[in-house]
Order: sequence, then C-alpha cells, then structure tokens
Amino acid sequence: MKWVKDFYDKQFIWSTTQYDFDLNHLIEEHVDKVEHFSDHPITRILELGGGNGRFAVTAARRGYDVTVIELAPSCVENIYKLAEKHKIGSNLRIIQGDFYQVDLEEQFDIVCYWDGFGIGEDTDQQLLLKRISDWLQPNGVALIDIYTPWYWAKVAGQEMEFGNIVRRYDFDANGCRMLDTWWRKEHEGDQITQSLRCYSPVDFKLLMKDIDLNLVHCEPGGEMNYESGQYTEQVELGKAMTFMAKLKK
Repeated sequence: MKWVKDFYDKQFIWSTTQYDFDLNHLIEEHVDKVEHFSDHPITRILELGGGNGRFAVTAARRGYDVTVIELAPSCVENIYKLAEKHKIGSNLRIIQGDFYQVDLEEQFDIVCYWDGFGIGEDTDQQLLLKRISDWLQPNGVALIDIYTPWYWAKVAGQEMEFGNIVRRYDFDANGCRMLDTWWRKEHEGDQITQSLRCYSPVDFKLLMKDIDLNLVHCEPGGEMNYESGQYTEQVELGKAMTFMAKLKK
C-alpha cells in the first residue's frame, strides 16, 4: 500500500507548514487515557503509527519504556528531534517501518494505535489485530481508535482550508470507508487521499471473531460541528467521529 507512506509523509510536511500548532507540545491527555484504561501497572508501551511523535515522547518522558513504529520518513525525523528536545534517553525506541511487517519478539503492557486504524481491507485489519494479540502481555490492553461510519457519512463533502491547503472529507458507502483528501491550491491535480474502513462496535466484534482478543469497552470520542466551528471532546456514541476500543485477551 504505497499510498499509505506517500499520504502520511506529505500530510505531515504540508500540515506543519500550514497548521498553527506547536509540534513541541506534548500530549499528556493521551498518556492519562492509557493509565486510566490499563488494568495493571504499566512498564512497556508499543505505539503503532507514531505520527509526529508527541504521544511516544510524552509517555517516555513519564518514564515508560516506549517502542514506536512509524512508516513516514518525515514523521520519524520529527520524533527524533522531539525526543532530543525533551532529553529522552534509552527508554524510547524508534522504528521506521511498516507495522504489518516489522518483527518484534517482546511483549507489551499496552499496545495503542491512535487515529489511523482501517488501512486496507478487513483481512488487513485482522492480520494487524492478530499481531497486536501476539505483542500483548497476557494481562495487557490494546487501545485503538476506530472511525464510525455514521459520522463520516454525515459530513461527506465537507471542505476546509488551511492557508494554501484544502482538505475534503468524503464517504464510500459501498465500502464503508472514510476518505480524507488533501491538495495544495496551486497544485489541485496533485491530491493525496487517505481511505479508512469504518466500523460500528458490533461490526468490529465480528471482525475479531477468530482472533484471541475481546472488545471489553467502547469509549466514545468527540464531534466537530463544522457550522459553528466548535469541537466537543466527548459525545454519545451515535454522534461520535470515533470510539476507542479497549481490547484484552
């Protein structure tokens, strides 16, 4: 899936030149969430798809042993820079690669995947979930953000502009997929699109029916109101953009 690497690499480069946010700001609330939803003391964390690295560096700064796997070269470079800025030592391991292919022999207390699950087809998700099961300690917990179909069907056609970047959401009803397309105004023909499979909780359970993982909790995410420009951090499941799936063996 070459588009995956191209999308995330260009998305990071374009967004960092247009979005008004500080990449040095760490994500304490995500680590708080990990601590809250873990059933046992945490030592080792595996993050899949580390993006700009703010979660991995925050968790390492709190003293956890963190391994992060990230495919996009620009994101990996930023993780190293962020780790250096915050003086993170040997408790952060950064792996540039595809988490469908990277071999890890050790197991972890927490495996987390924020904002990105749904790449490829159902068989790809099942392969990844089997790998996650193998990477989990017997009493470990996986925390995965899942995109809901109802929200993304509702906002299909929504466009936003950030400087010279245009972003549009669409929804593939046949494939139940959220489509996230980016382009630069002066280069409209050079578009990049992310395609993520969306699941309801019951569909997600069916996806895992032959996998040694159980969905033990769904934590609804937030909702963006594009008319008012207001984001609500947590709403009822039927309105949420995502839900966080808590999985255990």
